[in-house]
Amino acid sequence: MVTKIDKFIFQGFKSSNRELVIKAIVIFALINILTVLPDLFHIYSEQGIIKSEVNQRYNFWYQPVLAWFFKSFSYIGLSANTTLIVFVFAYISSLIAMLLNVNKAVFAFTAWFIHFMLINSAYLFSYGADYFMSFTLILNLAICTSCLFNKNTQNILYSFTIRFLQIHLCLVYFFAGLGKALGTDWLDGNAIWLVINTYSSSTVIENSLPLVEHPILFKILALGTVIIELFYVALMFTKYTRKITLSLVILMHLGIAIFMDFYTFGAIMILLNLIAFGQHINLKPIIKIRNKSNLNSLETQTI
Repeated sequence: MVTKIDKFIFQGFKSSNRELVIKAIVIFALINILTVLPDLFHIYSEQGIIKSEVNQRYNFWYQPVLAWFFKSFSYIGLSANTTLIVFVFAYISSLIAMLLNVNKAVFAFTAWFIHFMLINSAYLFSYGADYFMSFTLILNLAICTSCLFNKNTQNILYSFTIRFLQIHLCLVYFFAGLGKALGTDWLDGNAIWLVINTYSSSTVIENSLPLVEHPILFKILALGTVIIELFYVALMFTKYTRKITLSLVILMHLGIAIFMDFYTFGAIMILLNLIAFGQHINLKPIIKIRNKSNLNSLETQTI
């Protein structure tokens, strides 16, 4: 029994996909911070919409915030806005350094710490996507740190990190599904229509009006969401249902991004699911078909 658990946790995956995972996380983090840049000073500066004093009432004393450094850097003549720019520049530079394979472990820690500090500094603005982004950067830190060891240890640490992510997702989806199942709106389909009318744009709502005549569609979507979330662990760890479940989960989060305008949340959850279970998808047949198609095309052109 102990041997099976050890094999499941520490030997389930090889670190051959490690570089791809790191680059996917880093590129997503870069896109995420670049979308925030236009509103940077409105969110984080001392002249922002919400004063740092108000925000800090929701933080514990040990949680790092930008205000700590605003005061410290003022002694060397840097304003709060300049300090903010320095940290954002350091964050972006750390991500680029990881893309270039420069001291990945050091810059992975730097990126995570600055992102964690930014979340704490904008607690009243932060939501689920921000915390999942921070969690993703912790995963990235663990994977980058594994690069400091020999190949065998790299495989062990990488496998542990992916299993940790899988278990984390299983818990997240289970309790999300349980919360929905305890109510009535998700069981009778009202939740889907409520989401569309509350969060969607007027264009989406107008195009969805004909669907009101077919309430069964809303019931199928709502009940399907509850079933997938409640039984996510069983569906994902069964090889016969894994691919279709992963596809449905991706579609679910695409729906969240489109109909609720939660683009960052939808995208980060798709990324996490692909990192956690995408390795089970065998792309070799697709690659072979594509290579065969290219070869046939080349032969045709030669003839």
